[in-house]
Amino acid sequence: MISEEMPETDAEGTLAYILREIAKGKTVTLGECRFRSADT
Repeated sequence: MISEEMPETDAEGTLAYILREIAKGKTVTLGECRFRSADT
């Protein structure tokens, strides 16, 4: 999904960033996708 939304970025690095940020309670938007913890 990350590769499709942002093919010019490192998908694994971007996933690591998303996971770190949602662990802090933040919502991360990537193109048309929004990621957040299920607890929030």
